[in-house]
Amino acid sequence: MKVLFIFCMLIVLQNETMAQPFTGKIYIVRHAEKATVPENDPPLTVAGNKRAGDLMRKLRYECIRRTYVSQAWRTQLTADSLRIRLMIDTVHYHHDNYDGLLQSVRLHADAGRTILIIAHSNTIPAIIRKLGVLNYPQQEIPAWQFDNLFLVTFPGGVAKVTKTKYGATSVPPPTP
Repeated sequence: MKVLFIFCMLIVLQNETMAQPFTGKIYIVRHAEKATVPENDPPLTVAGNKRAGDLMRKLRYECIRRTYVSQAWRTQLTADSLRIRLMIDTVHYHHDNYDGLLQSVRLHADAGRTILIIAHSNTIPAIIRKLGVLNYPQQEIPAWQFDNLFLVTFPGGVAKVTKTKYGATSVPPPTP
């Protein structure tokens, strides 16, 4: 009977954790510039490594508690400077499982903290919408843009996104 009671309490606590609204700050960036090599999971370029350092310098005083990265090496490398400098944990998520990402944020008790999500050009708009910015456009971020820094906040319990830039300005490729 005691074991059943403990089990039920754990389920109740887990459900309360899952239901907690987001109240913190959530920074979202695309991974830095990746190499164009015939690999499924390419590393960062020299410019990408520099951008990862720029990201660390931009966010080092923002009290980031944890980084969330997809399984792609480029997202992990983008987070490394910040992770090492701040001595924070990194959580891996499947790149297109947005509900799983948000559940993971809640399970790690990060719903009210400042976190960083490093994602991909085709997943950032969906993550922003899943966080509650329902009117955010659905189009992907252009393949050449790496300098966007999104901040989702929850003033008055309503999700709001602010877009800024960091690091070197991304330049579109020349048209042929």
